[in-house]
Amino acid sequence: MTVFVAEINGRAIAAFNAENEIHAEGRAASKPFRADLTVLENEGRPLWNGTDEIFVRKAFPAEEAQFNASQARAISEKEIDEDDDWLMFLVPV
Repeated sequence: MTVFVAEINGRAIAAFNAENEIHAEGRAASKPFRADLTVLENEGRPLWNGTDEIFVRKAFPAEEAQFNASQARAISEKEIDEDDDWLMFLVPV
């Protein structure tokens, strides 16, 4: 799977894996994902205001490395199985 990043106003918010760009766009457009972004906060503010565009792109190499390390840790700690989807926030929440 490929690692994608959801950006809001030019700020990388979350990295996640998806089969392709269409699936990545679908995940970013999903109600559960968007609901999380309106509830979770960074520096006392929601990650998303509910109206700004959420842009999805392929992860940069450093983001992909950070994601892969996080996913590997989750697999080794039996939080997820090897073929499960994984999401990692790129900002403190």
